[in-house]
Amino acid sequence: MKAIITGIQAETLTPFAYHSLMVHGGSSTLPELISDHAIMFGLAATLGMMRASVCLPPKDYKRDLDAMPWRASIFTTTTPRLLAPITRRLNLEEEGGFKSRHYAVTSKGNFKNYFSTQEVPAGIGYSGALFGFDPFKETQRDELIIRIGLHRGGMLRLTPAPVEQVQLNAATAHLFGRELSVARYLLYGIQLTPKMSSKEALAEVQQWN
Repeated sequence: MKAIITGIQAETLTPFAYHSLMVHGGSSTLPELISDHAIMFGLAATLGMMRASVCLPPKDYKRDLDAMPWRASIFTTTTPRLLAPITRRLNLEEEGGFKSRHYAVTSKGNFKNYFSTQEVPAGIGYSGALFGFDPFKETQRDELIIRIGLHRGGMLRLTPAPVEQVQLNAATAHLFGRELSVARYLLYGIQLTPKMSSKEALAEVQQWN
């Protein structure tokens, strides 16, 4: 990996949500951060690195991250906010093609028709860093738009900005055989390390191979 640190400011252009926390009748997003995976996969899609396929390959994050020329920190904000819950409906009967014996379970669990989510609003700023690759220099653009969230329903604007301290994802480090200290355990796949300098973070992620 190249010794490149690219500080990035990310701004939400539209609301986005992830199924992060279970709440009554649905799920809520973790508003204080955007995961490193969301940034890396969103950027890969914007730069045309995602192969279109009607059949998804087996889930293997290490394989997919190995194919990317970058690593990312967790992106954090000091002004976390959530919108009021909104109700969503999945049209499972028509689009899912369920048979009559499945209708009885469409009111609960993973087959539930109606559920609520809480989204992060537009206009929230996050900061973090990308390591090993400068997407602005490579594309000769001063901003990039990526999609994140459920069904890639949210839009995020990335612009270069200095960043002195970052937090890495210890769960991602674990995929590469590295065990890092955890300052905050949020989810199995999102475990924040203590804050470190950008140079310290670069030295660490250079060992993720």
